[in-house]
Amino acid sequence: MFIAIVLLMFIAIFVIFNPIKNTTESNQKIIPFKLSNSSITLGKNNGTPDLNVAKSLNASTASNSNLNCQEILNRAKSMVEIKWSPKYNIIDRYGSYVFIKGRSYYGIPYSMNYYQVSSVNDFLSKINNSKKLYGNDCSGFVSAAWGISRQTTLTLFNAVKNDSKIDGKTVSEISWNDLRTGDALLIDNGKGEGHIMLYINADSKDGDKLNVYEQDVQTIIPFEPLPVARKDVRNKETLMKDGYIPIRLLIAPSI
Repeated sequence: MFIAIVLLMFIAIFVIFNPIKNTTESNQKIIPFKLSNSSITLGKNNGTPDLNVAKSLNASTASNSNLNCQEILNRAKSMVEIKWSPKYNIIDRYGSYVFIKGRSYYGIPYSMNYYQVSSVNDFLSKINNSKKLYGNDCSGFVSAAWGISRQTTLTLFNAVKNDSKIDGKTVSEISWNDLRTGDALLIDNGKGEGHIMLYINADSKDGDKLNVYEQDVQTIIPFEPLPVARKDVRNKETLMKDGYIPIRLLIAPSI
């Protein structure tokens, strides 16, 4: 009996000094959320979303729907910087210029021939011991940089105009203010007469000067330097007046 009384007193004291906590305290903050296909980021402030980090991740998520910009740039740069030397004198199909046997050149040659190349390795394997000129033209150059099948300015123009896909990828017109590395600048009259170049970036001191990679036969007559893939600087205002449009190759984001 004495033991029971002592036990009851012990329980009473415990309850008085250690009240049971309510698991739904009024001062506890519950932050509602729902899952979506966008990134969810929680900051350090008691679960309050960190807006700066969220914006960064949203930009990253958006860029995932685009081809890897650095990969595109690397492909283009490799076609501009490749060093090669022909084993024979190689004349272009119109006889306008000659690549001299034994001389070293930088850049894949400009060519509208049937003999188009899709990469540096493709070019080196075909030009070796060849008496024919292998190279690519402006649209072939951008196609290779983008990693898509051989296109022309007209097929790219029509893909943008008709919202059609190329190799399962979408080509869309974008704003000049939205230009990013790896985009392209395109002009075509709807009849296959046009030009295209790959955008690198804008000059840090003059945003009207655009750095680009391109294939363009328009070099100083009599073609010195010879027409090869190269890095150029273009004037944004002039391009806009001429009717160029900025375009981007997109792929569906992975799920």
